[in-house]
Amino acid sequence: DNIQNQRYLINATINDIYKQNKNIDQNQYLLYDRDFVPSRGMPLSSFLFTKTSPIQFNLIYQKLQANVTVTSDEQKSSIEFQCESTMTIGRVHQIVCQLWKLNTKLYRLSLSDDSIIDEEYSLDDLREFINDLQLKLISITNIKCEITYQDEILMISTTSETLLSSILKETLEKLLIPLDDIDRFELNLIDDPESPTNVDLDLSIDDIHLDYFTESNIIPFQLQKK
Repeated sequence: DNIQNQRYLINATINDIYKQNKNIDQNQYLLYDRDFVPSRGMPLSSFLFTKTSPIQFNLIYQKLQANVTVTSDEQKSSIEFQCESTMTIGRVHQIVCQLWKLNTKLYRLSLSDDSIIDEEYSLDDLREFINDLQLKLISITNIKCEITYQDEILMISTTSETLLSSILKETLEKLLIPLDDIDRFELNLIDDPESPTNVDLDLSIDDIHLDYFTESNIIPFQLQKK
């Protein structure tokens, strides 16, 4: 098979690429975005922007020395990858927000003991952790939207100023639905589970919070096709 042009199921993992390509030996690794090797368990959907967008990997012939694991209370599974020890914490932050499709401005990284790390630090500066660096991605906002769509539930951190149109856009991105189809969807506020309320996308989170959910910092929505 030609490794430069292959198709996989939407629920495939990195390991499926290695299994499909028997010519990749144990000393070769799939490098993404020129600077990190994702773990074999990573779903390929993490690297997609739409369900049909291409994903490009490069084969490298050396094992990168730093092992990084990032967890988040908002995510079902962790992100694990290998990289050079010269990578900065800021770059790790970019990588995990890209893979989880999050707004970098609303999150920060901490060590597993919750101590904050300067984004300019390199992994070399944390040398005692270099073989197994455990990080947490923490939301710096206190408001979250819980979006239900079919059998999926998404949690999105947000600010009070954010418009519902932005929440809709971020939801579609996470679900790998093309933004060209945005006019085919609507957000309904689950103020009453039996009868959700259709909401104006020009409203802000603050508008919803003040009018409907003054006691809770988690605002439930339902994404529906029109």
